[in-house]
Amino acid sequence: MTVCLRQAVFVPPSVCVVADELGIYADMGVDVETVLVESSTDQRDRLLSGNVDVGVTAMDNLLVWNADGGDLRIVAQVESTTPLGLVARPSVTGVQGLRGAVLGVDAVNNGFAVVLRHLLARRGLSAADYTLLPVGGVRERWEALRAVSIDATLLGPPLDEQATVEGFASLASVEAEVPDFPGQGVVAGPGALKAHGDGLLRYLAALEAARQWLCDATHEQVMDLMAKCGHGPASARAALRTRPESLVPARAGLERILSMRDGLGLLPQPVPGVGDLYADGPLGAALRP
Repeated sequence: MTVCLRQAVFVPPSVCVVADELGIYADMGVDVETVLVESSTDQRDRLLSGNVDVGVTAMDNLLVWNADGGDLRIVAQVESTTPLGLVARPSVTGVQGLRGAVLGVDAVNNGFAVVLRHLLARRGLSAADYTLLPVGGVRERWEALRAVSIDATLLGPPLDEQATVEGFASLASVEAEVPDFPGQGVVAGPGALKAHGDGLLRYLAALEAARQWLCDATHEQVMDLMAKCGHGPASARAALRTRPESLVPARAGLERILSMRDGLGLLPQPVPGVGDLYADGPLGAALRP
């Protein structure tokens, strides 16, 4: 019997693209409905209300959501790291040119805003040197940049590649500067963990099969599949670079986020225990050899 599962994403990551395109979800007996969300707040609310079963999101979001009583758990990590680029209006020639700029984020104090603050702090820009403006998820930030309502933002595939094609300036790469920054995670709320255990196990099995295909396929096969699904060459290469060796969430990634937050004075209170953010039991064991 096929089990239905709803996933909330900003842009589907490569393992989800592969699982869908190659019919792996169907092979595992799970019918996956993808819901595109406009912000991390929207995603959090859907997860906590049970409107969706899982969300693919920046792992940092979980720190803030759970500090506010969310009780969500990471059940998988679908990228080795997050391929993000700091993209700005064509007239901006470097990060120092962002002094006084308005930077588009999903949320001011969680998600990719933390690594953005970290990149800027490394170049001597303090929080007083720029303004963070919440405009929503990656698609909303891209549209805000095109509409010139913000000066710069972090973008990931395939929108970063589209920005380059349209002449926007690429100022910095998270992947290059913070290589241990964790990739996106799959998170689930307590309701989904309890009520849809079998569905989640099938979903994770499909993602694992897609991950294995990504690791075993040739460069050309991955490039062809991603192109068929609307991704340009740079986005396809990013999918190749960030193929996870395992879906087991890397605890070092969350430790890295906590370290960045500590340096920025942004640790949530109470400071979460990293081990408390991961699913245990059958779901946690399902990903381990």
